[in-house]
Amino acid sequence: MKKLYIDTSTDVMYIILADKNETIDIAKYLGKRDHATFLVDRIDQMLSKHHLKLDDLSEIIVGEGPGSYTGIRVSATVSKTLSYAKKIPLFAVSSLIFLTSGYKGKISAFHDARRGHVFACIYEHDQVLMKSQYILLEDAIKHTLYKNSLLVYIHEDQGKINIEIIDAHKYKVKDIHMFEPNYARITEAEINAS
Repeated sequence: MKKLYIDTSTDVMYIILADKNETIDIAKYLGKRDHATFLVDRIDQMLSKHHLKLDDLSEIIVGEGPGSYTGIRVSATVSKTLSYAKKIPLFAVSSLIFLTSGYKGKISAFHDARRGHVFACIYEHDQVLMKSQYILLEDAIKHTLYKNSLLVYIHEDQGKINIEIIDAHKYKVKDIHMFEPNYARITEAEINAS
């Protein structure tokens, strides 16, 4: 039961290969808005390294965002394409949970959303206490749910991953054609147009 995990919601691309609940390989690549150029090749390299093919995968798990608009579209598109072409079940999970899954306890995950805002969520083990949302940083910090939690600010040097936590939060994508990433906010172009 080989599983492929992908997240490109930040400047760091994560690709993880697992067998059941055991991580076989984890690759982390720092990119400069070039995930679209390298993601498919990096997946192929990882599978080849372990003498596997796409047909050997039983699941694809993708970080659905929120995060970089382009980044989450890249991983969503690649995941949907592989899932459809090879008839591999597709699962999605919050990128905030994906990228902080290796921390223990009550976790408040934050990622910079620019202009004084963050993408944030709060979870503990397999329970989501506050879904991923776009919120002013100062409002987020004042929120009572954040008290007594570990604040984890996602950045390129961070990334503690635990696939068991990811699996506990993932959900099956029922219709891959209708699956859309979680943008959690409108695009900058939409902001500038208003």
